[in-house]
Amino acid sequence: MRAPVILIGAAAVVAAAGCSTATPAPEASSPVARGRAYYTTCQGCHGNAGEGFAGMKAPRLAGLPADYVAEQLILYRKDLRGGPADFQGVQMNGRAKALPDEQAVHDVAAYIATLPSPPPAKVVATKGGAGAALYESCAACHGARGEGNAELGAPPLAGTDADYLARQLRNFRKGIRGREGDEKGRQMAAAAAILPDEAAIDAVAAHAGALR
Repeated sequence: MRAPVILIGAAAVVAAAGCSTATPAPEASSPVARGRAYYTTCQGCHGNAGEGFAGMKAPRLAGLPADYVAEQLILYRKDLRGGPADFQGVQMNGRAKALPDEQAVHDVAAYIATLPSPPPAKVVATKGGAGAALYESCAACHGARGEGNAELGAPPLAGTDADYLARQLRNFRKGIRGREGDEKGRQMAAAAAILPDEAAIDAVAAHAGALR
């Protein structure tokens, strides 16, 4: 894997009711303050501190760079992520479009970037095994410890829910993600395609998520 996994979570059904109407612009003087106000509609799925909620299949956002978060929200707004074939992602299409404009996208991304990463879980990646071997090709972009690389647009993977990572890899393999117009996503689709089988997807996702 030599290209960044494009990762960001799906808002849950409980938030979808507000998708059809635009979110009013908050009265605030700074991007982070405005973003904090917009983020209140994200909390039900992604958590008050961006810690994520596996039961909602909503990944952790805390610790993600602002540029990456904004990029993914823009892809959702343009229907280059999500859609009917992605049950969780399609809900994010509505949430992203509810933001009034791209400035609001950057505001909420700026706020999310201020959220501290939660303490690591007790699961630790094994040094051997199929997952570790498969991850070697991912490390060029995502880092040996899954720390990510902002210059490459590769988000951190360490500590991300393994089920979420596996689901995204499957979406890339199926063409649900990585559509024309999403260049980084297309690179990831090619990278995911070289994984030999479903067991390999689960193994590399488990290893990446357990990195510290």
